[in-house]
Amino acid sequence: LDQDNNHDTRVFSLAILLASYFIYNSMGSIDEQAIDNLSLVVNLTKNIHIKANNGEEVDIEDYSKFFPSFCWIVRDFTLQLVDSHGENITSKEYLEKALQPQKGFSDSIEQKNRIRRHITGLFKDRDCFTFVRPVTKEEDLQNLNQMDLTDLRPEFVEEVIDLRKKVLGRIQPKTLNGKRITGEIFAELIKSYIEAMNEGAVPNIENAWT
Repeated sequence: LDQDNNHDTRVFSLAILLASYFIYNSMGSIDEQAIDNLSLVVNLTKNIHIKANNGEEVDIEDYSKFFPSFCWIVRDFTLQLVDSHGENITSKEYLEKALQPQKGFSDSIEQKNRIRRHITGLFKDRDCFTFVRPVTKEEDLQNLNQMDLTDLRPEFVEEVIDLRKKVLGRIQPKTLNGKRITGEIFAELIKSYIEAMNEGAVPNIENAWT
């Protein structure tokens, strides 16, 4: 892709167009800042068209049929996975709780809830995995690529193995209109999408498929 002011948005859009399982990662927790960092999703419907006739009205739910599964990875997670009553919850339940609409009527609240509506509307199949810090010593973080698994925190290794197992068990071949995409067609889709973006146009799923 050619570099311009919208480069990040276009890369994000391209990843969504090509993926069957989209993994997004952040650090710390899923707080307001983390959700705000995903504000690019608000522009996805502007940067991706799904109908050949661009004037045709399209609901956000229509986009979800073409969008991949969404997995949010939260690294260096230090919170306890419990609800307001102190009961244990899963990481997926933690994600869904974070995506619940915020109360209020101010412009800032509406913007926050708009991002939440787009995440839940575009990505119907959602999951979340949390990871503790891989090591306890700060200086060891600079040498992770040189460390053996036995040098990492056992709970971190266990979480990585669990994620790998679940991703490999759930990932599916890319499909469009219910049909699996071959390697040749996938290459043509990549070419079509990138050419459209570099020409300043909006990638159109229906046009690229036909």
